[in-house]
Amino acid sequence: MHAPRLLTASLAAGLGSLALGSAAQAQDKDWEVNLTPYVWVAFPKGDVHVQGERRGGGGGGGGGDSIINASFDDVKLSGVFTGTGDIRYKRFGVLGDLTYYEIKSDSDVFVGPIRAINGEVKVSGTKGLMVGYWRVHAGDRANLDLLAGVHYLGVKVGATVNIADASFSGDVDKDLWDPVIGVRGQAMVSKHFGVRGLATYGGGGDSDSLYELQAYATYRFSHRATALAGYRYYSTKWADRRLDYDVSFSGPLIGLNFTF
Repeated sequence: MHAPRLLTASLAAGLGSLALGSAAQAQDKDWEVNLTPYVWVAFPKGDVHVQGERRGGGGGGGGGDSIINASFDDVKLSGVFTGTGDIRYKRFGVLGDLTYYEIKSDSDVFVGPIRAINGEVKVSGTKGLMVGYWRVHAGDRANLDLLAGVHYLGVKVGATVNIADASFSGDVDKDLWDPVIGVRGQAMVSKHFGVRGLATYGGGGDSDSLYELQAYATYRFSHRATALAGYRYYSTKWADRRLDYDVSFSGPLIGLNFTF
């Protein structure tokens, strides 16, 4: 899948360029660069329906398709890795966010109405956000940004299941691009403690809808380093002939923000 590799490489190159150029930019107070790696303990929830191809079994051994259904209420989370970077000049800036995840379900799996004897549905994906922003309020203790840009989700779904008289498998690889708008704000409530939040909403491109909410408490060690702890929720939904995807991720996360 070329788009995830391209997006990952672009964001990685962009973050690398920010880091390399931050020392020179920091000499001008109009410039600011922020890099934030996170650990996100995300719990997936939702449903995935993928068209599966019959690989053999009873009923004459012929082919035929059926819908493989998987619920993600209690699943194995293989990993969620996320990080953000942004660069601002005066009131205008660019924000990038990159997340990779992989989840598996091997319990609540059905072929049509029939529960699978055994099998697995695996969903992996790359989530990227690239937005420009305008700082509509810039104060000594609080800032507010308006966001607009593009959201990318590259999803790969693989399913292999067995029922009493047949086996089914299905694989779908999708690249979804959608416009998004949002708002981001932060405020200091004391010398060291503060709060931050972000909300985005999108859809109307490849997805039916998608939205994300983030809220953090922060502790500023210095102008260069700030710790964050909070909660993040993300949900997306779309459907086509081969795949119906309605999944959300939510859970706590911690991170460390470096400012240059």
